[in-house]
Amino acid sequence: MRRMLALGAVAALALVAAPAATAKEISKAEVCGPDACTTVDDHSALAVIAQGGPPREPPVAASYYEVRLTVTEGDEEFHWGFTAVPGAGAARADDGTWMEMPAEATALVEKYAGSQKPFPAAALVGAAPPPDPRPSPAADPDSGSLLWPEGIVIALALAAGGILLVRMLRRSGGFRPASG
Repeated sequence: MRRMLALGAVAALALVAAPAATAKEISKAEVCGPDACTTVDDHSALAVIAQGGPPREPPVAASYYEVRLTVTEGDEEFHWGFTAVPGAGAARADDGTWMEMPAEATALVEKYAGSQKPFPAAALVGAAPPPDPRPSPAADPDSGSLLWPEGIVIALALAAGGILLVRMLRRSGGFRPASG
């Protein structure tokens, strides 16, 4: 029985010690624009800036920053990153997946971006196309205009009907132009 307890204690100790020896942690983060990168110097902010949210649809193109992360596992370092679109609260992983960017992570990206210039919206890969800036007349009931192309068809039909009516009246002798 004592031997069984001793083996159990050794096994429990090994399970507790193993994760500590191979712990993965973010050891470095940088927020980058086209001209420079700013190192995240607050160690407690490293895990927050790397948080991702649930999947989402791509945002409309907006200015963005690249966030570069270094993860240390024992003696090895792994590098990965994501595209941060703070204005849309969105992030795109290296594999192209779009995610909600938590408010805390968004605030940190904006803080560390500081006054550095962001990448331009036109360079954002995988963004949704911008909406059409002109609403269609059918979608704008307050415009006060006839619907396109129905309004044009009705106007043409009325004009053709008027021309036919004038021709018919002339042939029958019932139409006489006014003399001045």
